[in-house]
Amino acid sequence: MSKTENFGALPAEYSDATEAKIVVVPVPYDGTSTWVKGADKGPQAIIEASANLEFYDIETDSEVHHRGIFTDSVVDAGPSPDRMVAAVEQRVRQHLASDKFTVVIGGEHSVSIGAARAHAGHFADVTVLQLDAHSDLRDE
Repeated sequence: MSKTENFGALPAEYSDATEAKIVVVPVPYDGTSTWVKGADKGPQAIIEASANLEFYDIETDSEVHHRGIFTDSVVDAGPSPDRMVAAVEQRVRQHLASDKFTVVIGGEHSVSIGAARAHAGHFADVTVLQLDAHSDLRDE
């Protein structure tokens, strides 16, 4: 089985970096996980699973992929969480400055920090939705 290279396994006409209105930024980082490692495998797993998505949205009677979804190269700033956060923030800022709807996919909680900072610096009113595979019920 070949590795899926872009979100949705979209053809070039819907995944071109210049024309796409949407950007997916993969951040395969696992530097602050404290138990079982493997969160860095999340972005590629999401991209590979996305090849099976149904792109038609019945509520809007549209196919969002027609707006273009570009899959950026992975953000890799090494093991330092501070460097990773800064690299994600910089990458997301670049896409926002180009008027791209930007989505960050990762597997580890800290990848959201740089994306949230970039959006907060770009938009006056921001709401953050972070999806997690489990509830974090610890006191600290």
